Amino acid sequence: MKKSQPNKSLRLELRRALLWPLCLLWLVSTCGAYFLAVSFANDSHDHALLNTADSVIARLRADGSRVWADIPPAAQAILRHNDRDRFYYQVISKDGVRISGDSVLPGPYPNLAAREPIFRYGTIDGEEVRVARVRAELDNYSDKIVLVQVAETLHSRQHLAHQILLSIIVPQIFLILLGGVAVYHSISRGLRLLATLEQALIERTKLDLTPLDDKEVPLEVRSLVGAINELLARLRGDLESQNRFVANAAHQFRTPLAGLKTYIYYAKRLLMGDDTGDDPEMRKKQINTVLDQIDSGTDRMTHLANKLLSLAKADHAVSNKATFEAVDLNMIVSEITAELVVEAVKKGLDLEFLCSENPALVMGNPHTLTELAENLIENAVLYTESGGRVLVSVVNTGHVLLAVQDTGPGIPTEEREQVFERFYRALGTDVPGSGLGLPIVKEIAIAHKADVIITSGPSGIGTTVAVTFPAFSENLLVERRENGWQKRREERNYHHPGD
Repeated sequence: MKKSQPNKSLRLELRRALLWPLCLLWLVSTCGAYFLAVSFANDSHDHALLNTADSVIARLRADGSRVWADIPPAAQAILRHNDRDRFYYQVISKDGVRISGDSVLPGPYPNLAAREPIFRYGTIDGEEVRVARVRAELDNYSDKIVLVQVAETLHSRQHLAHQILLSIIVPQIFLILLGGVAVYHSISRGLRLLATLEQALIERTKLDLTPLDDKEVPLEVRSLVGAINELLARLRGDLESQNRFVANAAHQFRTPLAGLKTYIYYAKRLLMGDDTGDDPEMRKKQINTVLDQIDSGTDRMTHLANKLLSLAKADHAVSNKATFEAVDLNMIVSEITAELVVEAVKKGLDLEFLCSENPALVMGNPHTLTELAENLIENAVLYTESGGRVLVSVVNTGHVLLAVQDTGPGIPTEEREQVFERFYRALGTDVPGSGLGLPIVKEIAIAHKADVIITSGPSGIGTTVAVTFPAFSENLLVERRENGWQKRREERNYHHPGD
């Protein structure tokens, strides 16, 4: 695993990104300049060497079968005017036999029949030389054709190549240095444009979540500012939601707490005999009534506190996907339905569960999915009148569908979106509740990328709440079938009629 680099600097990254290409460009241009300089030096000296060969040809003399070069010392001094290099010449026959001149010139002689001048490299006394060979025709010579070779060492060529290279490299070095300085200051000046954004963020309070102004920032940073503004908008929405939640929760707790305090005060008066006189039976009856009210209020507060904790867990599940695993929704819904059978029987309800033909696998958190199913089925049992029916079903057709149908009073169409708001209670119902069941279902569904839809029940009676989960991998379905799913399905299908 690649280790992260702490304290990474955008300034340093930009400098590296710009200076490395400059250095690479300098290196490539230097190599190119060097080869060009060598080529230019060779061309120049080859031309001079060819002129020297022509000068030697001009001094050739022939007499029948004898050929010699009439080069007096003054002429040789002119030919050897370069004090850096040593000069050599040689006259050979067209068959490659030396006729006159220096015997140290390297052989063999390639392509003796060539009419064009031939250039090649050779070695004399361990030192590299450049050799030029020219064809010459002599009228007074019996063979008519001779070949003249001239050679010189490479010191002057190398000196000229170095001079050309320096004349190119030195200005390039200054240009690269100036470019580096320009890059350094340009990056610093460009990053100073972010100072406005930095200062705007520093001066903000923790409660100031208004959008940032992107007019004064560079175009390249506006996408970043847009992302920050989106984050601020989400934080602003979460903060507003949290404030509403705290306010509503405080209101929800204030009422039962006030009732409990009242009943406790009244119980104290009854114990002191202030309201019942000397009638012990009346006092006992009233104390029992007050205790029942206190017990009921405590149950409501406990229920509300549990729902608030469940809602907090659901909020956490929206942002935490690490706990997700493959979950069979049939198993969860089956267990929750079995737990609520007693409540259904007490109310005289017909509670039925139908599981899917195939495993209903979803990717999710088992605890929050249990909370989702419990809230849906509990709501249906709670709001359905005695003698009614609640049908819970799980269907797998690629997408897993959990549907809860009841024959209760139903939810008006105009309120079906509002019931997902926290602490909202549908009008016209006297069933006690916290107004948090469906909001919890909605939060858990969002965390699992599921859709929640409320429709009317069969024949327009009651309510149907359907939660549709995304499709799951078929590999796990095959594995579950091999583990004896069909047998467990037959054991889990059941029907609990009310009394």
